[in-house]
Amino acid sequence: MQAEIIYVGDPMCSWCYGFSPVIQAIYQKHGKSVKMSLKMGGLHPGNDYIVTAEYRRFLLGHWSEIAERTGQGFSFGILDKLGWIYDTEKACRAAVVVRRLQPGSEYPYFAAIQEGFYAFNRDPHDPDTFSRVAEEFGIAREAFLAAYFDDAVKAETAADFDWARAHGVSGFPTVLVRDRRGMAVLTHGYQPLAALEQPLMGWLETSIA
Repeated sequence: MQAEIIYVGDPMCSWCYGFSPVIQAIYQKHGKSVKMSLKMGGLHPGNDYIVTAEYRRFLLGHWSEIAERTGQGFSFGILDKLGWIYDTEKACRAAVVVRRLQPGSEYPYFAAIQEGFYAFNRDPHDPDTFSRVAEEFGIAREAFLAAYFDDAVKAETAADFDWARAHGVSGFPTVLVRDRRGMAVLTHGYQPLAALEQPLMGWLETSIA
C-alpha cells in the first residue's frame, strides 16, 4: 500500500484556520514524495447553528484564543451581524469541486477560502465567494458553479463527512497517516509544525522503507 497522509478538516473550522500554515508547510515539503489526501470533516453542515448574541460571544472568545495561540489573522467584523447561519457544508463542497476539477490544487485552495472567511469575512453562503477564488487557480466560473450545484458533488461532500465519522474523526483538524501497517493518528487537534516534524519524519522513514 502506498504511504498516505490524510488531512481531515473544514474550511470554516477556526482551529483548522489556525492550523493552515502547518498543514500547508507539510504539503509543500512532502506533497510530491508521498500521497496527500484532503477530506472534508463537516464541522456544522446544515441550518442548525445560528449566530445569536450568545453564540457570537463564544465565537469571539474562541477566535481570539486561536489568533493568540497560532498567530493567524482574524477579522471579527462578521460577528457584528446576528442571525446568519454557520453552515460549513458550502465551503466544504467548494473544496470538493476543486479536488475534482483540478487535483493538486485542493490544498492551497482550501487555505485560500479559509483566509477569505476568517481574514476578510467573505460571505460563505454566496457561491461566487468560492468561484472567484477558483478562478485564481485557473478554473472557469461556469465550470466551478456547474460542479458546485451538481448532486454528485453534494453526495461526494456528504461521503467525506461519513468517511471521517466512520474513521472516528469527530474533531478538526485531524491528520491521519496510512501505510501497509494500517492507519494511525499524527495529530487530533492543533499542533505547531515543530511538534509534528519528528513523528512525521519517523513515520515516513519506516513507511517508505
